[in-house]
Amino acid sequence: MNVIDIHNHFFPRDWPDLTKRYGTPDWPWIKHTEAEKADIMVGDRFFRHIYSACWDPEVRLAEMDRDGVEMQVISATPVLFAYDRPAAHAADCAQVFNDAALELCAQGEGRLKSLCQVPLQDIDAACKELSRCRRAGHLGVQIGNHVGEKNLDDPGIVTFLHHCADEGAAVLVHPWDMFGQQRMPKYMMPWTVGMPAETQLSVVALILSGAFDKLSSKLKICFAHGGGSFAFLLGRLENAWQHHPVAHGVCELPPGRYVERFYVDSAVFDVRALEFLVGTMGSDRVMLGSDYPFPLGEHRIGQFIKESHLPPVDKVKLLDSNARRFLGLGEAVKAREHEQSGTNAASSPAAPDGQQLTYSSYLKVPQLLELQRPQSSPRHHDELLFIIVHQTYELWFKELLHDLDAVVANLKAAGANPKSRDEVYESARLLRRCTEITRVLVEQFTILETMLPTHFLAFRDKLEPASGFQSEQFRELEFLGGLKDEKTLRYHKPTPEAHAQLERRLREPSLRDVFFSALEAIAKLSLPEGQPTERDWFEARARAIQSLYKDESHHRDWIDVCERLTEFDELVVSWRLRHIQLVERTIGVRMGTGGSTGASYLKLTLDKKFFPELWEARTLLTQ
Repeated sequence: MNVIDIHNHFFPRDWPDLTKRYGTPDWPWIKHTEAEKADIMVGDRFFRHIYSACWDPEVRLAEMDRDGVEMQVISATPVLFAYDRPAAHAADCAQVFNDAALELCAQGEGRLKSLCQVPLQDIDAACKELSRCRRAGHLGVQIGNHVGEKNLDDPGIVTFLHHCADEGAAVLVHPWDMFGQQRMPKYMMPWTVGMPAETQLSVVALILSGAFDKLSSKLKICFAHGGGSFAFLLGRLENAWQHHPVAHGVCELPPGRYVERFYVDSAVFDVRALEFLVGTMGSDRVMLGSDYPFPLGEHRIGQFIKESHLPPVDKVKLLDSNARRFLGLGEAVKAREHEQSGTNAASSPAAPDGQQLTYSSYLKVPQLLELQRPQSSPRHHDELLFIIVHQTYELWFKELLHDLDAVVANLKAAGANPKSRDEVYESARLLRRCTEITRVLVEQFTILETMLPTHFLAFRDKLEPASGFQSEQFRELEFLGGLKDEKTLRYHKPTPEAHAQLERRLREPSLRDVFFSALEAIAKLSLPEGQPTERDWFEARARAIQSLYKDESHHRDWIDVCERLTEFDELVVSWRLRHIQLVERTIGVRMGTGGSTGASYLKLTLDKKFFPELWEARTLLTQ
């Protein structure tokens, strides 16, 4: 099993006399005391005992081999940050240690990577140094959790995090300069008490300030030491958010919804605590971090993960694959393979190298079965059913979008070549599939109705604001079909990728648009004269469909398309109706979890049809 340690530290064997270099006192320096050992001093004050693993790659690699570690991502120790110094001095100091880190990595046989440090008290200088370091080979940056009195939600620091996202730089947040030290002068309490609290403060500041809402989802940020006390006090934070308006801050979602925006390392040094951390954050958001080679670090790197009761697939994530995603190593490997082979990475086999493709590996069954994450605690039995049914909806929505996009492409081709019948046939064939999928979606409500109302209400409050009407894919289906309402985009702002996709659907021709354009191309739709109203357009389109049905012998293929579109329209209305019935059966007339009026809101959607002209044509045919 590959193992990547994303949180560990280094010191160079030697570095310049910074006190002399900058003409100010109390800079860190290294004092070699005996073979393979040294002390870190800050001016005349002792700071820490260290040994040669900090600077000797042979010692480090030997201990990595001992613990089965494939790669370490080294970073400086926060005592070197120099945030309280003049920015020019801090920037120069950062370059000294960043270059030293790369020198150490160059001797690491490809198994050592690095995170740089930056002068975070000067945002322009920090962005400049990060960009330089990224070009030089650093994978990202380690920053302290505050700069003086500025927490991570400071506008300048948020600007720096935007820059990190743009650079594709991984960000490791390390606590330092702990508050309340005058009350914790003994027993290393600043490290055992202050550090977890500092990290908790950092995470909560980014959430409640709305910083995560503004930052790109591309930002890859990790909080050291298991995220401090955050996971263990999340329930307290959620309770305050739910019951005290002042605790809302300005964030758009409840605090627990933001765990998908950041990572934490595994440095909690207890199997039970680690398992709780993974249960709270999810197995995709925790990575091995050892704090090696310091005494408060993990003395056998990865031991707690390996000895835990986590499923094997989760152990692989914590020890390897999550770190590759966080550090961008997966992208680098794919890019390199693409350059070497000239093949598209998307066509690579599902089976790992050297292994036979199996049912499980082809369908990603282990990963699929890990995607159900109940929010209730203790877990309510019926919440798993609720999640699986709705995840199944989303999979079918994905297939519907896939097929309807193909229908749009075929109808465009039919309009461009009116004499061709192949595209019309293919449109009807795919539309029949869409109707059968929608029929399955309607039937799934019967499964949800096996839940008693009391069973759903037992975990319903945990879902806010995860309401069904906020399904991005269902909204996309509406836009693709032709029911475009720009006002609904506001519901999807918390998911930038989905928001951008819906904006694209809003601009693109819909299925409705291309269908009637094709009827115009085959000379069945006559454009209204003068300055037609919307009603004039509606009647013209209805008469075009009427003319198809009246000339059945010449237009059976187009009539088949019309019948399939009508059936699809009918089934979508049935789906809306069954949704209303389920909501009333389960929660009556209560407000929905997304803030809507529940069933009352859903009833307003019953008149929505993609192709009302298809229905109007029936009336015209009887006249």
